[in-house]
Formats: sequence, structure tokens, C-alpha cells
Amino acid sequence: MPLLRQPLQPAMPLHTLIAFLFVVGLGAYVQTVTGFALGLIVMGGITTFGVAPVAFTAVVISFTALTTNVLALHRALHLVDRRAVVFTLLGMMPAVYIGVILLDRLHSMSVEGLRTLLGGVILGGGILLALRPQPRPRRAAAWYDSAVGIAGGLLAGLFAIGGPPLVFHFYRQPLALATIRATLLTVFAVATASRLVYVELQGGIDTAMLEVSALCLPVVFIATRLGRRYPPPLPELAMRRLAFILLGVIGLSLLAR
Repeated sequence: MPLLRQPLQPAMPLHTLIAFLFVVGLGAYVQTVTGFALGLIVMGGITTFGVAPVAFTAVVISFTALTTNVLALHRALHLVDRRAVVFTLLGMMPAVYIGVILLDRLHSMSVEGLRTLLGGVILGGGILLALRPQPRPRRAAAWYDSAVGIAGGLLAGLFAIGGPPLVFHFYRQPLALATIRATLLTVFAVATASRLVYVELQGGIDTAMLEVSALCLPVVFIATRLGRRYPPPLPELAMRRLAFILLGVIGLSLLAR
């Protein structure tokens, strides 16, 4: 039976649910103090320890990320670079759908192959996000925004972690940081909502996914507040390196398996 047309999942055992929520909280805390890595840590950690299937985790990440993105964006819409959003989404929207279909095909062919691909994506994404790109002297062409949108869309459709190529690309543009963040939040919100629609139209969202997503939201909010009020006593560069090491361990462990 195809992955996106699976029957309703049974209720998640309590110990598995606790492990799932712990990884989500860890990802939210790390994202708060470093500015990235929620989806990478959650998808990588959950898959590494076999807590839940990739498709299940991707849906939960999508619901969680969509909620947090919308909440963060509602006061920053006036800062959005509309040109960048339009051309990025032109490439990203169809690529998200292709990524969702690829997830179904790859899962039906080889679960281990899918985990290997995920390991490579997490390792590569960690490297991209650990870099500190220097702004370009001029804006990239519109077609380049669309090309990066395709790369991000494929990753978003496959694993709900389309951020690394987009973050790296936009932080190289000569734009104000507030504009970059608002633009990225808008792109992520639209792409994530689209992914959920694509998956739902193919029967890939069940009650268990919705229940776990609802439980993850307060965990994310609490972890975010803790990250803001009690960040580790380390400089930003050290925190980014620690986050990269964590992602490297996750990625390599998936590749080693």
C-alpha cells in the first residue's frame, strides 16, 4: 500500500510519545539559540532512533513549523520582499509536490535508502547552515531565486526540511536582516501549507498525526521561551558549531546505518 494512502495509525505508545516530544523540544530550543535546525534535528533525531516513520514525522514538523511561522510573521508582513517571495515560490511550489511524490516512491522501494538520503541531506544542510555567507554586492537574478526555490521545495516535499538552501541563498543577498527573516518566514509558511494540502489530498494525514502535532505545539512554545530566557553561556559562534556537530552526528549515524 502506498505510503500516502496508509490506514489510520494506532495510538503512539507513551514512551515513544515522550521520546518524540523530547526531540521536538530539543530542536525548538536549539533553533531559538542558533536561529536554525528545528526541522533537521527533529527529522534526524526521530529517524535515527526509529521513533516514528519519516512520513509521519514530516507531517508533524509541517504542522508545527506552519504554526510557529505564522505567529512570528504576523507583525512583519510589511518587511517582506515580495519579488523574492513570488519568484522563489514559482520554483518551490511544484517542487514541493514532486518531493511528496518522491517520498512515497522512495519509501516503497527502500526504507534504508530513504534514511541514507535523509542522512546526506541533514549533513549537507548542517554544513550550509553552519557557514556565515558574505552578502553579495548585488541581488541575485530572479531565475536564481526560482532555482533555489526548486531545491528547497524538493527537500520540503521529501522531509519537510527545505530551509538550508533558502537560508544560505537569502543571507547572501544585500538585504536588511529583518527583510530576509520576514521573506523566509513567508516562503516557509506558504510552502509548508502547500505540503500539508498535497499530503492531505492523497490521504496521508491521519488522526494520530494531528494529535501528536497538537501535543508538540506547547512543547515548542515552552522550549522557545526557555531558549530566550536561559540561553547557554556560550558565544553565538560556539553555539552554531555545537549545533553543526549535533547535525553531523545525526547525519553520519543515518549514513552509517
